[in-house]
Amino acid sequence: MVLYLPVKEQLHQDELGDYISYGIAAWKLPALTRKPCAFVSDVTLDKKQAARLSWRCTVGQLDPRQLMDVVEDFI
Repeated sequence: MVLYLPVKEQLHQDELGDYISYGIAAWKLPALTRKPCAFVSDVTLDKKQAARLSWRCTVGQLDPRQLMDVVEDFI
């Protein structure tokens, strides 16, 4: 099983300054590792959208190798 979770990030861009964004991380269960098996940074500024996308990826058991493609379609 793969669990997808939104990850809050504090980021900085010269044009924007500091800002809060949410990425999506994939964790293989039941393995308890310190690092996700996949991660896409800076997906959305909206916490609810990140949570919804993470939930849909978990329910659909998305292959972690396809996470970037799904995020690109989402954006």
